[in-house]
Amino acid sequence: MAVINHEEDILKELSLDIPRKILDKFQTLIRESGSEDEKEAFEFLAQLLDEEGIAYEMHSPKIYLSVPVKAQVHVTQPENITLRAKTPAFSNSTFEDEPVDNCELIYIPVSSGEVDLDSMQQLSEEQEDLVKGKVVLTEGFAMPAQVKYFEEMGAVGAVFVNPGKNIHDGICTTIWGSPDLDNYEDEPNIVATAVNKEDGEKLIELCNQGEVTVTLETDLKKGWFECPLLDVYIEGSEEPEKYVLLHGHLDSWTYGLGDNATGDAALMEMARVLHNNRDKLKRSVRIAIWPGHSTGRYAGSTWFADHFAIDLEENCVAQVNCDSPGCRWATSYDSVEWTPEVTDHCQTAIRDAVGAPAKGNRPVRAGDYSFHNIGITSYYMLSSTIPDDLAEEKGYYPVGGCGGNIEWHTEDDLIHIVDEEILMNDMKVYLLSVLRNVNANILPYDFTHTIQDHMSTLKTYQEAVDGHFSFEQIEKDANDLNNELHTFYEKIDAYSDENVDHPIVQEINNTLLQLSRELTRINFSRAGKFRHDPALDVPPLPDIAPALDLKKYDENDHLYNVTLNHLVRGSNRISSVYRQLQRLIERIHRNI
Repeated sequence: MAVINHEEDILKELSLDIPRKILDKFQTLIRESGSEDEKEAFEFLAQLLDEEGIAYEMHSPKIYLSVPVKAQVHVTQPENITLRAKTPAFSNSTFEDEPVDNCELIYIPVSSGEVDLDSMQQLSEEQEDLVKGKVVLTEGFAMPAQVKYFEEMGAVGAVFVNPGKNIHDGICTTIWGSPDLDNYEDEPNIVATAVNKEDGEKLIELCNQGEVTVTLETDLKKGWFECPLLDVYIEGSEEPEKYVLLHGHLDSWTYGLGDNATGDAALMEMARVLHNNRDKLKRSVRIAIWPGHSTGRYAGSTWFADHFAIDLEENCVAQVNCDSPGCRWATSYDSVEWTPEVTDHCQTAIRDAVGAPAKGNRPVRAGDYSFHNIGITSYYMLSSTIPDDLAEEKGYYPVGGCGGNIEWHTEDDLIHIVDEEILMNDMKVYLLSVLRNVNANILPYDFTHTIQDHMSTLKTYQEAVDGHFSFEQIEKDANDLNNELHTFYEKIDAYSDENVDHPIVQEINNTLLQLSRELTRINFSRAGKFRHDPALDVPPLPDIAPALDLKKYDENDHLYNVTLNHLVRGSNRISSVYRQLQRLIERIHRNI
């Protein structure tokens, strides 16, 4: 698909004037959620919107945050050393909870910065008291799964050795967004800290030489904070109630130029261009800028998902996350994320906008993707990243933003991370993708990609259970739905030039949204509609993912039979969805 004239004209309107103003301002503000700097930043964006005559609403959600203040690691034996440290949001605070004083430090090595849970579980079986009452020293980031695991093993604290010279800020709770009655007791009950590689290697060397004891100090502010949330609705002309949600977070760790001042700058510039061309939009674009991303585990976007849930379910045709665009050296689109049905849409938009190939991965459980439980088609999280060969040449390790620059979540994420040419390219990618989404008469979603992705997962799970369980019925239902989908797409092609308000086009689009709602939920959510899964990995078709664990158990084990029961119930949920959607498509076949 080539860029058509009106698309080209709109893309040419993109300018760096507003982004430069925002970046100049934001490099003076530490936009910590709940702070005066965050309020000033939101007020600055509102002023820019006022100057452009763009209407907006500034919500004031009350969200649950944990804001790190300071941390230190003190070695008390075999020598006295004080190491610079950071504590992740939602770690226990030793100023409020029980202190960690003169506790034994035990080193558990891991590879690739991730805990090898299998080997650690075996280790705990061999020596159950290995970490109980002790502080664990290990490599990597203080991620929720690792902190939760050490807590479950009885550790009182953890020291994570970050892979570079900087210590990275982060968050360690498994609760997604502000808590409710189902999960408020799941906050970490352990003191977590992080040190840089050099200091971490000192600790490892000491542990290898003999007994080491440490005292951990952490201080965090935790509670409910009222924060601004910016909501801009740019109304389309033909189906204004339907919209693409384009969004990103404002809050930052320190100055956060690459994560996510560049994203805020891009969102505001796209708001200007879309507003000026609103008469050329068939559907609407809703642009939201969140608080609470960093210290609330996506609390702002979760609040929005909760308080606009019914509207999102009925009217949001896609959610598009804008995080860390425009960072230096980030010229590759090989690590973009999207749900399978928009593979063609995203690849052609990226190619047409900037002439680059693109590869899409399954969206990870991160990045303000707070809408899977509603079942919304999703694309992008990070956009461009540093090519793998260049990252390897520079000795960079994987990080979660800043286009792959390792200044991510550190005090060094400053203006030198920004590349204006790359920012312009990324804005073109986002803008063209959104334009085509809102202006397509028939929504640009191919759910044959989605069901084929499901079928591939089913094959993997069937091979894993290897005769102990059968997914034959789900596979049959998936195949039947796949056949119906192919027929469906052959028929609807004839209506691609009809107007959005054509009755059959509306029925087709409603069907596509229903496919999105159901297939996204069963592939990305265990919790179900309007409930938020924990901030932990969600595997494909999570209801039957325990198929991968079945062969770990003897057939006489309690957990073997428990897992079989789980697979039966998960299979029922998935088969029911496939059959429901098959009947839905069969009905629409009679009308087109």
